[in-house]
Amino acid sequence: MSVPKWRVLTTLTDLPTAQSLAEVLQSAGITVRVMSDAGVLGQAAPSRIYVEPQHYVRARHSLAQRSLSDEELERLAGGDILPRER
Repeated sequence: MSVPKWRVLTTLTDLPTAQSLAEVLQSAGITVRVMSDAGVLGQAAPSRIYVEPQHYVRARHSLAQRSLSDEELERLAGGDILPRER
């Protein structure tokens, strides 16, 4: 079995924001990986969201259609679920 090659979807400023967006994408059925440059938990450092190639176009479309507000990102980071429709 070959290891899938991952594509960078986007880079965000910190790990909690990246993890929140990753959860939104995962809830849409998109396979996601998050990688961070942070050396310690809580350190602000660039974090990249990767998706499998077969999910890339769908993930880009999902990202373009849904720009999360700061409030939505904070709610997600706290474990709240976003409503389906705005």
